Amino acid sequence: MNLPHGRGRIVTASGMASIVARCPLCGGEHHYGKGDDNGTEIAEIRLRGFSDEWLPCQHDLPGNFWRIAISGVQHGAKSSSGRRSKPLPSA
Repeated sequence: MNLPHGRGRIVTASGMASIVARCPLCGGEHHYGKGDDNGTEIAEIRLRGFSDEWLPCQHDLPGNFWRIAISGVQHGAKSSSGRRSKPLPSA
C-alpha cells in the first residue's frame, strides 16, 4: 500500500500513550490515542516503528490514511535489548 508519509513521536502522560505527528496537508499536529502506555497496541507500534492512521483533516473520506514513522524507534528493536561493544585491546 502506498500511503502518504510523515514522522511522529510517541508521547505518554498519566500512563496513556499517544502518537503525535505534524500533518502533511494542514500543517497542524494530530494526536492519536493508543491506550495504556504498557498496552499491546503501543508495544506493536514500537516494534514495527510506524503506525497507519486516518487523516482527520480531509473531511472524513474513507480510505484516507497516512503512515507515521515513529522517530527514535529502531524497526524490530526491543527496548530491553542492550547493545554490547567490543572490548578494548589491552595496552
